[in-house]
Amino acid sequence: MTQSKTWVRIRFGIVILGLIIIIPFLYMVIMSLTPDSEVGDGTLFPSHWAWGNYVTMWSNIGLGQYLMNSVIISAATGFLATVIAFGAAYVISRFKFRGRKVLLYSLITMQTVPQVMMLLPLFIVIVFIQQAFGIRLVGQYYTIVTTYLTFALPFACWLLISYFENIPIDLEEAAQVDGATRLQLLFRVVLPLMLPGMVVAFVFSFLLSWGDVLFASVLTSNTTRTIGVGLQAFLSAGDAGGGVYWGQLMAASLTSGIPIVVIFLLLQRYILGGLTSGAVKS
Repeated sequence: MTQSKTWVRIRFGIVILGLIIIIPFLYMVIMSLTPDSEVGDGTLFPSHWAWGNYVTMWSNIGLGQYLMNSVIISAATGFLATVIAFGAAYVISRFKFRGRKVLLYSLITMQTVPQVMMLLPLFIVIVFIQQAFGIRLVGQYYTIVTTYLTFALPFACWLLISYFENIPIDLEEAAQVDGATRLQLLFRVVLPLMLPGMVVAFVFSFLLSWGDVLFASVLTSNTTRTIGVGLQAFLSAGDAGGGVYWGQLMAASLTSGIPIVVIFLLLQRYILGGLTSGAVKS
């Protein structure tokens, strides 16, 4: 009897949690289909569905360019963070060298520093280098990608180190006995076993850069502006006196989440496997 009551409470909690997540999403959907003239009326359902919001947002907000910029920056950040972290995590987990613990502690320290505290010093350094060497850094893809790597790499390294510790070193020693070089055992033995963890590292690094507005608002230009900054600029322009087109804004916000949903659907098998295997140490 006690067990049945526990299951009822668990299911009730799941339903409540689901409603907390679903209700705001449904409200965004309704708002995206509401004519702008009816947004402030307080009615839950509009008199007619304004499907045109999903058409006009592309030209009024410039959503296509923002999405492309976000995909380029986020994909580059995720790929570079995963590749670099793979090599760094392998060296840290498999070799003993002087300064190893200092390096590990520095990775933890990078995770504890609030990002907002890094913004001003980082911007000053970038502007100084830009003026000293006469090269343009602000507004370039590689500048914002490098900035995101400073936050994505520590997390990706710690994540992949835990995966390397779950791989028995006997497999590598057996491959070396069979004549495999270090690179051969790395790509033919270790890499296939590390694939779920690398997918998780890529997804989280991708999400870190996709959802950022703080650094992107300072380090991007009109041509490299990301989706978060673009939506913020559209909202600010409306607040400045032009009026906020909430239907288009909600439609653009929902559309901007499609790439994330697609990534999770395509990689969910690896993500679930990666999260569970990384949580257990053999």
